[in-house]
Amino acid sequence: MRIPGIAFILVGSILSATTVAQTYPVKPVRFIVPSGTGGAYEVILRAMQPQMQEELGQTLIIENKAGGGGVVGLETVARADPDGYTLLQVGISQIVLNPLFVGKVPYDPLKDFTHIGMMGELVMALYAHQSTGVTTLKGLVDYSRANPGKVGFGSSGIGQTFHLAGEMLKLRTGGDFVHVPYKGTAQALQDFFAGRLLMMFYPPSGVIMDRIKKGELRPLAAMSEKRLANLPDVPTFDELGVGNLGVSGWGGFSGPAKLPRPIVQRINVAVNKVISRPEVAKALDSMTMVPLHSTPEEMTEKVRREIAFWTEMVAKLGIKPEN
Repeated sequence: MRIPGIAFILVGSILSATTVAQTYPVKPVRFIVPSGTGGAYEVILRAMQPQMQEELGQTLIIENKAGGGGVVGLETVARADPDGYTLLQVGISQIVLNPLFVGKVPYDPLKDFTHIGMMGELVMALYAHQSTGVTTLKGLVDYSRANPGKVGFGSSGIGQTFHLAGEMLKLRTGGDFVHVPYKGTAQALQDFFAGRLLMMFYPPSGVIMDRIKKGELRPLAAMSEKRLANLPDVPTFDELGVGNLGVSGWGGFSGPAKLPRPIVQRINVAVNKVISRPEVAKALDSMTMVPLHSTPEEMTEKVRREIAFWTEMVAKLGIKPEN
């Protein structure tokens, strides 16, 4: 006698899910950006905004919530109702790396979020300042060993992607590279251009390419699976026998835990459509990012893998949080 009741509940659940998929969203959707204005991911999200509004049929509100290295914004979404009206635009630094370097955070990157889909991945390369006279990665490693403590590289802080890339390169090659943390990447770049830093990881953006053309910087290796289109003569780290450094600057979209599957699918489909459109592709290219199409499961697994990888590597590298 219980089977018809169970069947009725299942049918009701299916109909309810179908109704959600057909009606969502019925009001504006808020996207939390857990950083200040002007960041690469926010630039791309704003380029996506009109396209996403067209796909979802509702206004998309972008709200910056900086603070605590992304903790404030992530906690806002983790504590939001799982109704699809408060979502998160997030990058690897906030969801994977910050919990390793800012101490205990008030959420679990996997349990407290529903990961929806990827947006794009930053491509980077390693450069040496012309004053070193080096033209190859091996030359830079040899130079650093001959000049211990003098080959510095900058980043926007302990545990950020450029910092981890340098530490991984040091581990893989035995080079004598010294990390110099800054309050922002722009300051690090200024010191690199001035020769106060002798190496730097950074996307091959316009300002970098201009200085390469002038002979002020020398690109040594690309952090990508294939050679970069705008640096076709520069080998990848794999080609040079160093292997993938494991550092990838990527961004994606998440929501609170227990976000209904029909809503997750609705947003995922919209995101995958929009990142392929010319206007968004242009924005991605301007930030030296490539689009990443994915399912919710693929993004979730990526977060899981990277948490496991960097938890182990941070301990192995002996990196300590900033005081």
